[in-house]
Amino acid sequence: MRATIGCTIASLLLLAAPLTLRAQHALVGLPLSDPAYVQLDGLMRQGCAAARVSQFRPFFVGDIRKAIGDAASDSTCVGKLLTELQLRFPRDTAPRDTSRSRLSFGAAATLRGTGLKNGTFRPLWEDVRSTDQGEPAVVGVGRIRLTFDGGPHLLLMTEAFGETDVRNDPTIRESPFRSTSGVVGFQDAYITAEVSKLIISLGRSREAWLGDGQESLVLSANGPAFDRLLLSFRFRKLEMRAFAATINDVVLDSTRDVLPAGISEQRWHRFAFGHGLTYKPTKKIELTIGETAVVQRQGFTVDLAYLNPLMIYQTTQHDTSQSGAGDANLTAFLAARATVGRATMSGELLVDDIQIDSKDRANYPNQLGWNFEAAYALPIIYVSSVGVQYRRIDTFTYIGQVDYSKVFQNFDAPLGSELGPDADMVRGYGEFWQSGKLRFVGGVARWRHGAYRITDRPTLNRVGHANDPYPDVTDDRPNPQTAWIGDISAEWLDGIIPITAKLEIARITDVNNVPTPAKKLARLQVTASYRFRYP
Repeated sequence: MRATIGCTIASLLLLAAPLTLRAQHALVGLPLSDPAYVQLDGLMRQGCAAARVSQFRPFFVGDIRKAIGDAASDSTCVGKLLTELQLRFPRDTAPRDTSRSRLSFGAAATLRGTGLKNGTFRPLWEDVRSTDQGEPAVVGVGRIRLTFDGGPHLLLMTEAFGETDVRNDPTIRESPFRSTSGVVGFQDAYITAEVSKLIISLGRSREAWLGDGQESLVLSANGPAFDRLLLSFRFRKLEMRAFAATINDVVLDSTRDVLPAGISEQRWHRFAFGHGLTYKPTKKIELTIGETAVVQRQGFTVDLAYLNPLMIYQTTQHDTSQSGAGDANLTAFLAARATVGRATMSGELLVDDIQIDSKDRANYPNQLGWNFEAAYALPIIYVSSVGVQYRRIDTFTYIGQVDYSKVFQNFDAPLGSELGPDADMVRGYGEFWQSGKLRFVGGVARWRHGAYRITDRPTLNRVGHANDPYPDVTDDRPNPQTAWIGDISAEWLDGIIPITAKLEIARITDVNNVPTPAKKLARLQVTASYRFRYP
C-alpha cells in the first residue's frame, strides 16, 4: 500500500514538473524567495564563477538559463547542484508553440509555523519585543499568478495574494482586510519588454541589489514591494541597472518631528532612485559601482534628471534648476566579487556620507556600511563549504537627516540592511548538501546593536557626534545591546514543494540597550509550500 501511494505521489510530481517549466518565460523575474537563489549561491561557493547571474535581483529567468549554460562548460561547476538547476532551467532551444494559449495560470500555497520563547528579536532593526508582538503561530499565504506571453520579447504578469495574519511582517503595505488580521493585495504585477539589449519593466515588484536573498546594504527587499520603473542593459562583460520608484509618504508634525509648535502637518511624497554598473574583466572577477537617492517633494512631482541613468545624482542634486535642490538623501556604493580556486570572496561598501575635510571630521561622523564575506569549498566528496561574514552599519547611516521624510526607509522598514543603523554582526557558518535539493546549514553570530533605530522620530542631528563610541549610546539607552546567536536549518529546495525548518537561539545582554541580565530567546520556524506552474 505504501509503495502504491509513493508511486502515485511521484507520478503527480513528474506531471507537475513540466507544467512549472512551461510557465518560465525568459523575462519572468524569479521571486526572491525561490529556492533557485540558494542553489545558485551554493554553486558559486564551490568555486563556480560561471554561475554568477547578476548583482541585481530578481534575476530574469533568461539570464539564469544563460548562466547555467555557461557553467555546464566549466569543469569546476559539474555536480549535483548544477544538475538540479539544469533540470529546472533547461536551455530553451525548441521552436515556440504558437498553438497553445498565451495566457497561463499559476498558484502557490504556503503554510508557515513559528514558535517563540521569551520574546522575538526579528526583524533585527527593531527592539527586542514580547512574544505576542512576534510572528503568529500559524500563517497561511495563497498566491494566484496570471501571465500573458506576448512573444519572446514581451511579458505581462500579475499576482494576487492573501495572507491570514500579517503581524510582524514588514513586507506588507496593504491595510487589513475588513476586520481581520489578514490582507489581500498584489506584490508582483508588471509589464516587461525587451528591445535588443535593453529590458524595460514597469509595475510592482521586489528588488534587492548586492548582498544575497532579501538582504542588501544598498537596496533590500526587507520591506514592501516597490512600484517601480526598471531599466536593464546586459552585455558580455557589462551590465547596467537603473531603478525609479515611489515609496511611502511621510507626514511630519510638531509632536514627533522637528517642526516648531503651531505649524500644521506636512505631507511629503517620496521617491527612490538608483543606478548601478557591473563590469566583469574576467569570468572570476566582478566589479560594481553605483548610487541611490531618496527624494522628497511636497507636490507629487519628479525631477526628470533623477530618471537619467547616465547622470550622477550628486550633480543633479545641486542643479539650481531643480525644485527643492539639495534635499535628496544620496548614497554611493562599491562592490567586488572574486573566485580564487576553492575560495569565494565578496566585499561591499556603502557611502552615505564621508568626511574629507579635517574640520568636518571634527563635527560630523562618517556614515558608512560594510559587508565582507569569504567562503571556502571543502575538498570532500559531498558539496560543502565554510565561511565567515561581517556586516557593519555606522551609527548615523540611513538616518543622518533631520527630517524623517529623508530617512532611508520605506514603511518604517530599511531600504538598506536588515541590521538598521548603529549595528554590526559577524557570523561563521558551514553548509552541507546531501543532494542538489537537500541542504543543511548552521552558524554562530555575534551581534551588537547601539541606541539608534531606523524608526526613531525625531531623528537626531548628527552634528557634534563625530567622536561618539560605536555602537552608540544615549541617556535613555546607556548600554550597547550584545548577543550571541546560534542557528541551524534544513532546507528541501524543490521547485514544487520547498520546505525549510530553521532554529535560532539567542543570548542577549542589555536588552534594548538598558542594563538587564542576559536573556535567552528561541525561534523555530517551519515553512512549506506547494507551487503549481509557479512562477
